Amino acid sequence: MSTVDKALGVLELFSETRTSVGLSEAARLLDRDKATVQRYLAALESQGFLEQDPLTRGYHLGPAVTRLAMVRELTYPVEAAVKNILTQLVKDTGETAHLTHVQGTALSEVQIVETTVKGTRVYIDPASLLPLHATASGIALLSQVEPKKINAMLGRSFEQFTDETPLTRESVLDAVACARRNGYARALGTFETDVVGTAAPVFNMNNAVCGAIAVAAPTSRFNVSVGDHIAMHVVAAAASISRIYGAQDAQAQHAAE
Repeated sequence: MSTVDKALGVLELFSETRTSVGLSEAARLLDRDKATVQRYLAALESQGFLEQDPLTRGYHLGPAVTRLAMVRELTYPVEAAVKNILTQLVKDTGETAHLTHVQGTALSEVQIVETTVKGTRVYIDPASLLPLHATASGIALLSQVEPKKINAMLGRSFEQFTDETPLTRESVLDAVACARRNGYARALGTFETDVVGTAAPVFNMNNAVCGAIAVAAPTSRFNVSVGDHIAMHVVAAAASISRIYGAQDAQAQHAAE
């Protein structure tokens, strides 16, 4: 790891809950000696990436971070970056891709990119709310939710959409456990007949799951090989979107504990 990498690692210490950090705390969190960390802090402060409070002597993020964030949004907006990833996912899989964000006890559509493949294709209603228990996106989201919160999100009853819709808490939790192990969820005809969904969780700047990215394919074009191919690209796309959202780690750890 280069000196630049180590210095920039200081910036990763800050979050909504840790808005300021002192020398001793930074050295402890980075597991480095104070003299080295002091050099990092001084270098970042001189370039405006950090500021030091004259009273507490703690460091907080400086104006250079704000400036770069504004430049980033002006030159490569998050919405455009996400759409580019979805578009590439469609090219890689040949099927329709969509991104959803959690909205209470359901998922709402954020972006949809349809496949250009002629013939049968999956249509996704941009105004629809996706149920957590019956969709790959919902199962992928739940796979990264703390177990004690899953019950509250699922509610007490399960609406049936097809003959394959899981209707018991046990069957839903089994699907969640499988998605947690695999890193992605798959739903075969559970929300719409003859549609196979493959989804992976997406994380925000706090490394908390905030939604899912999915590919919806007609069963007529689906087989084991196709499924593996789609899953590989979906997981990669989810990691890319998570990085755009500011996640430090594309896979949350607390949900698996």
